[in-house]
Amino acid sequence: MDTANATGRADELVQDLTAVVRTGVEVDDPGAMLEDRGDDQRLRREALAGVRAALAVEGLVSEAALRGVEVAVADAVWLGASLADLSAVTGRSRQAARKRWPALGGIYRRRKWLANHVDDTFYMVRLLLDRSDGLAPGEPEQFRTAVRELREALTRSEADFDSESDFDDNAARSAGRPPAARWRALDELVDVHLRRVIALAGEPANPDAGFALHGAGGVLGYYHHATTGTGEQE
Repeated sequence: MDTANATGRADELVQDLTAVVRTGVEVDDPGAMLEDRGDDQRLRREALAGVRAALAVEGLVSEAALRGVEVAVADAVWLGASLADLSAVTGRSRQAARKRWPALGGIYRRRKWLANHVDDTFYMVRLLLDRSDGLAPGEPEQFRTAVRELREALTRSEADFDSESDFDDNAARSAGRPPAARWRALDELVDVHLRRVIALAGEPANPDAGFALHGAGGVLGYYHHATTGTGEQE
């Protein structure tokens, strides 16, 4: 890592942000002093306003850095990193990482389950979509919307996990989509879109639809059981 260059850029960013914040900062006039020379009173007031602006920027930058670390850590776990991996990078113990980022356990369990059931999930979701006309929902319009959203989510995830092509992380980043986004999207496919379709499905009108609904419900139940446990990362 080019520490000197990074430090220089950080200083420039802080200076630019301080200048932006400074435009909206005012402080009380500290008053004149006998030893003032020239425009010292005005300059002193501006300097004190600069102090207030710098302190505000310190808080903003610290909060942004903490959010950045949290996102980076979550992305790493979505991509398969364990607490042991994070410990090696951060120099903190697993217990310290678990305490600082309590959501990581849930992310780890979801990612682990999803990674082991990508193809099974796609198969059952596709089967449910293919048999969705054989379901009798109580709220047909909401159900049709949920089915359309599930179909769109499946199409995106199937493209993300196409075994015939490597995931192009450079293209994803260029499109503003970090590599871990495909795992988050797959999780949303199951936990949001599939869950909603099943909740709205109503009773099956034929055995094929009933089989598809039962199978999709099994996938969701297995996912829920595996991802809401208390098991800890290795």
